[in-house]
Amino acid sequence: MDERTMNRRRVLLGASAAGAVAIGGVASASSASADGNGASGPSGSWIITRKDDPPGDPTQVSTVVSFADGGVLISHDIAPAGPPGTGTWARRGDGGFKGTFWTGQPGQGGPGSPGVTVRVRVRGSVRKGSIRGTYDFSVFDASGAEVVSGTGAFSGHRIEP
Repeated sequence: MDERTMNRRRVLLGASAAGAVAIGGVASASSASADGNGASGPSGSWIITRKDDPPGDPTQVSTVVSFADGGVLISHDIAPAGPPGTGTWARRGDGGFKGTFWTGQPGQGGPGSPGVTVRVRVRGSVRKGSIRGTYDFSVFDASGAEVVSGTGAFSGHRIEP
């Protein structure tokens, strides 16, 4: 990437990381506790696999997503590794949820230099110990202009203590 243009692959990789993060952060701890341990809802942490729809990055990514009380969502791509994302989620009816989270990457000059930010919006559901859904992402350059967008899908399982 030079000073005026952004490498499309780097942006898409960042967007993919954001997608994973978004997926991870949409569950709710308090809303899922119908049986007291959150087994019927997104409360807790999940390991998911996500993949962008074409023409996005074809890399399959493993992500850890955690849903906490107060609507806090945390997502972190682990394979390949990426920056964490944080945001918020809300419960929808019958095991469903939605959420939005943000992540970013430093610019060409490294940490502290303006880079890209990524917004990920997720929609999904929890059924019989599995989580699945879809996401859309938008990548913004340092000026705040959208440079890339896309969609994808995810699925996974709860991480047992």
